[in-house]
Amino acid sequence: MLLAACWAVVAVAEPRIVHRVIEPSDFARASEALQDAIESQGLIPGPRSQFGEMLARTAPALGNPAPVFAQAEIFSFCSAQVSWALVLENPESIAYCPLHVALYTAPGAPERVHLVYHDPGPATAGTRRASDLLHAIAEAAASQARRFVPASTPR
Repeated sequence: MLLAACWAVVAVAEPRIVHRVIEPSDFARASEALQDAIESQGLIPGPRSQFGEMLARTAPALGNPAPVFAQAEIFSFCSAQVSWALVLENPESIAYCPLHVALYTAPGAPERVHLVYHDPGPATAGTRRASDLLHAIAEAAASQARRFVPASTPR
């Protein structure tokens, strides 16, 4: 018996990964700033995914000796308003929920924190709302993480 799967292809604007560098800062400061930025939007982030630790733990078994990250966490959160806007437009937009923002540092560069997120793009009113929320959180986190840099850190 031959089984065939049919996939619906929907033409939408290509989502993109948004990358911001927060420097000077450090991972702990940026992590706290991101937590605060999410909460300042009235959202409650779920448990952080310790992505860097998972990769470090599994590297030897998979034959990957060099660490990609010094530290890496993924923050997940959901806005009921944004979620409703997304799924009312297209039930398949459930795939955007929850939203995620990741922070990482590279080995040897602890003062340079990277903030990345998947921007769903401006294709619809719902994806614009998600994009605007992610942008606001990223901007607030970057600003706060830089604000509390000790005076001895070169700018």
